[in-house]
Amino acid sequence: MKNYIVLDIETTGTKPLESDIIEIGAVYVENGQPKEKFSTLVKPNETISEYITSITGITNEMVEDARNIEEVMPEFINFCRDLPLVGHNIDLFDYRMLKVKAERLGLKFNYHTVDTLIISRQVLADLPSRKLGDLCNHYSIDLVNAHRAYDDAYATYELLRNLQEGFIDQAPHLFIPKVNDWKVPKHSPITAKQKNYLLNLCKTHKIALEKDIEAFSKSEASKMIDCILREYSK
Repeated sequence: MKNYIVLDIETTGTKPLESDIIEIGAVYVENGQPKEKFSTLVKPNETISEYITSITGITNEMVEDARNIEEVMPEFINFCRDLPLVGHNIDLFDYRMLKVKAERLGLKFNYHTVDTLIISRQVLADLPSRKLGDLCNHYSIDLVNAHRAYDDAYATYELLRNLQEGFIDQAPHLFIPKVNDWKVPKHSPITAKQKNYLLNLCKTHKIALEKDIEAFSKSEASKMIDCILREYSK
């Protein structure tokens, strides 16, 4: 694997069908060397919670003027060049988040992946933790801004290099990109009852929806309603 993309994202939560992406960071690696950088904040459709801000340092003010996922996603897919994608826990988190967003925009997102978390669990089983930060400490990788997308992506690139140097000869199969065949679960459309309730809330509180209400799923509508009720019941 000479050419590949190492990526990381930050999000408003952990549920691919409901949470929003607030930052994408990636490194294009050519012949084993980093060549290009992708880094951008993304404006979410929901408010970033204090909890997420405490982890990432990303505030609502920081994303206020950022581009939305509709603009960012096509650009990011172009950056990926149909190359294998590498990430730390990419198979269960980053890939699924990105695929949901891509498919909702009518974009293809089908890639081979290499997950450094899976590799680490296999070859570094004796370590007490295989979290990215702990693995960076183990390999003396400088991770200054943990939980910021580009910094985590670059640290993952350095982690992969260390893992390759130490274990590719004894476990080459772990470093071969594999088809990621995860499929986006079907989601139920917004119900008539939700639609009327959400429209009434928006009218009452003078809220402008950022997308056509018909495009909302049942879970998205429920989440939006809950957010409005929390915000305006204070």
